[in-house]
Amino acid sequence: MKLIFFNLFFALVGMNAMAQGLQAKSGEQFPDIPIQNLINAPVKSVSLNKPQNKIYILNIWGTWCSPCLPEMDTLAKLQLDNQNTIQVIGLSDDTPERLNTYLKKKPSKIWLASDTSDFFYQLFALAYVGQSIIINPKGKIVALVRSDSITQSMIDKLIKGEAIKSSGETKKEKLAGNGDPFAVDSTLNHSFSLRGYMQGQPSGSNRYLDKGIYRMRRISFTNATILSLYKDAFGIVSQKQLVYEVPEKDVSDYENKESLYSLDLLVKPEQKDSLMCTLQKYLLVNLPVKARIEYRDMPIYALVNKNFKAIESAKSELSYSFSGRGYDGTGAKMADFAETYLANEFALPVVDETGFDKRYDIKTNVEMRTKDGVMKSINDIGLDVVKKEKKMKVLVFYK
Repeated sequence: MKLIFFNLFFALVGMNAMAQGLQAKSGEQFPDIPIQNLINAPVKSVSLNKPQNKIYILNIWGTWCSPCLPEMDTLAKLQLDNQNTIQVIGLSDDTPERLNTYLKKKPSKIWLASDTSDFFYQLFALAYVGQSIIINPKGKIVALVRSDSITQSMIDKLIKGEAIKSSGETKKEKLAGNGDPFAVDSTLNHSFSLRGYMQGQPSGSNRYLDKGIYRMRRISFTNATILSLYKDAFGIVSQKQLVYEVPEKDVSDYENKESLYSLDLLVKPEQKDSLMCTLQKYLLVNLPVKARIEYRDMPIYALVNKNFKAIESAKSELSYSFSGRGYDGTGAKMADFAETYLANEFALPVVDETGFDKRYDIKTNVEMRTKDGVMKSINDIGLDVVKKEKKMKVLVFYK
């Protein structure tokens, strides 16, 4: 009975947190919920709301998050230099097995804990990982900060009991409605809408590739930079394929909400094959910065076959997803895998030179989101990349 009540309590608290969001504010007591199943720690659980003899830094991260890895390296050094006054806990949605693999590669004094349900992430309504909740020895929340902002200077202030400024970000309440911020009428044959920043909406895009009547005909963006709009429209993935004839902040500045755009484009059924070309035309007419395609010689990676067991997919269309944990695609061509996923993970554009021209089911498993980790994951399925020089298209921003 106690176990059932405990699980129900967690579920109710989690649903309430998702509905309202528990904001990390200075002076509030940390919730009376223990962090359990600690790894690399002398105890199995810890209750941060109770008085402790140390300052606790609860870093929300993941082995799949590439910016989080150098942040954890910095925190590991700070932990070693301040082991009598602070304790860092790295809380992630990774499994214990992945966390133990990480520890073998990067031993440290940081305690780790697995939260595969994202309970604490949702409880604090965090907008993204790579943020830390600072708790003082009395169990009170001092601040929510970006993990990359934690320095020895900040630690010194915390030890002295001085106030520090919160730099983290929580989710805003979403707009009411059916989940479509543009409220596009299903009877419309064609529409275009361009707006500014939309309160309560995430930054991202939705291509509606398999959404009923909008299938292949509609694309939406909310709170996107000029850079991300043009990159999607022209099919550019690698940062190395971007050239600036204007200040970079003119095309990408998430800190300035006035520079963010929300856009929705729906084309006629007979125009679905030209959706992205139509988007390009609208962007060039309506945005304050223009873009053009040029071709330039540059270093690239070529995706090559080592001993890939090419089993054709039963799917005739591409369906895929990828994250820091790897790629999972059905009906994928090698060019899709190379240009969409690998070019996003490596510092250079990636071009398919495997010689495989059919559709395949491709799945990789990345143990840690580093170049070596991604490289091992493709080697494990019989593929490799080699560095070459090739003429590639680049996106040039100008006015």
